[in-house]
Amino acid sequence: MLFIATSNSIASLPPELRRRFTLGTFFFDLPTAEERETIWGIYLKKYDVSGDLPDDEGWTGAEIKECARKAHRLRMTLAEASRYIVPVSRSAAEQVKALRQMASGTFISAATPGLYRYEEEMAARGRRVIRRNELLTILAPPRSEA
Repeated sequence: MLFIATSNSIASLPPELRRRFTLGTFFFDLPTAEERETIWGIYLKKYDVSGDLPDDEGWTGAEIKECARKAHRLRMTLAEASRYIVPVSRSAAEQVKALRQMASGTFISAATPGLYRYEEEMAARGRRVIRRNELLTILAPPRSEA
């Protein structure tokens, strides 16, 4: 028998229950840009909407689905519908960060082989970045003269 469960607060589960998950405990982080593109493809087709995609940095799959659904039901563009979406990465940023820190080194990554690793330096390098309304300056590395 295979048992699959989800939880946003695995710390509340007693250790004797958690150890029953013999195949491992996986951590699903926010989707990457490539993963979000795939999710958009699913929901654009399902809700028969098209157009320019909004800025979806830090969005979950559920937020992408809701944007496409709103655009379809309210007959508006995706950009207009996106104005009614507040990503959990923004509304609960500290909780998302705490989950990532708790999962780092203790759970298997659902996206890449091996343990999940969250380091603030990784986020600063651009792998999985949650940006708030702030000015961001990106400096290109110096070119080597050959």
